[in-house]
Amino acid sequence: MTVTTMPANAATTTLPREICKADVERFLYSKHITACPACGRFRSQCDLDVHAITCQKSVSSSSAPVDVLMVVCQNCGGIQFHDRTVIAKWLDCQARGIRR
Repeated sequence: MTVTTMPANAATTTLPREICKADVERFLYSKHITACPACGRFRSQCDLDVHAITCQKSVSSSSAPVDVLMVVCQNCGGIQFHDRTVIAKWLDCQARGIRR
């Protein structure tokens, strides 16, 4: 498994669309994920860390790597995983003016 910490202005480059921490925050807010599911603290730009992870499923018919973003609450350490391709598609739709 590969884990990469993303500073606020860093972007991942493994996908056709680059994703930075600000993009992740926009995605979370658009999906009404505005608080940590574990501790309930309201999220702001300083309340979460984003890590890019590439891993492989242990049992699957496909051996293709899975690209996810691990979002970690700085208050309690709670972790959420989000598929980077889903966020990239959402960002592309936003750029074209399509609401999802």
